[in-house]
Amino acid sequence: MTYTLKRQLRKLSDKHFAEDIKKYIKSPYEFYGVRVPEIRILAKRLYEEHSLKEFYKIFNRLWKSGYHEEMSLALYTLQLYEKDFDLKTWKFLKPKLGNIKSWDQIDAISASIIGKILLKYPELEKQLLKLSKSRDFWLRRIAIVSTLPRIKQGDIRLTMELAEKYVKDKEPYIQKATGWMLREAGKQKPEIVRRFVLKNINMYPIAFSYATERDLKGLRKLRKLRS
Repeated sequence: MTYTLKRQLRKLSDKHFAEDIKKYIKSPYEFYGVRVPEIRILAKRLYEEHSLKEFYKIFNRLWKSGYHEEMSLALYTLQLYEKDFDLKTWKFLKPKLGNIKSWDQIDAISASIIGKILLKYPELEKQLLKLSKSRDFWLRRIAIVSTLPRIKQGDIRLTMELAEKYVKDKEPYIQKATGWMLREAGKQKPEIVRRFVLKNINMYPIAFSYATERDLKGLRKLRKLRS
């Protein structure tokens, strides 16, 4: 199965695109140069052919491949098993999180997998809080982006708790994620987010730009006046 997948990915490969996307994503892994829609087609085929239990073995082989697209294929396929997610899925993924070194895969596993498990098992929140203390900024990003499914259901408590911790974090990828989640939270609870941004009006520009994309009652103008 893995050999067949490799052969299919090689047929779809584009050397020039591989060079461009590697620079853009900045992943340390190798690239075939396969576009996301094509990877998702392969993911759907895998999902239709295997149960979640069977797919775990395929996931492991893809994950250890050293290729960004194979790792992405593993994640995109796993997303399709959402109805079957349980705490075993979390335990399966947890030791693999340190292997992820690019924002696209971090966001894929956070918003569409871990965050969905969090909806089913609120006790997973303790694990996210542990990740939020990690020295690895990618793990810190997982913690806050995983709150996205909760935000969409109107629950922004954990998001705001993590934003409070992250607002002074110097890592750009954390600032982008924090601003992004604040923007999404603002769609649900605008006054709470506005008060937070007002309290932290001098937050890093990246986070502020994302958080105020909808410009909650003139916050951008207020920041200019205070700067």
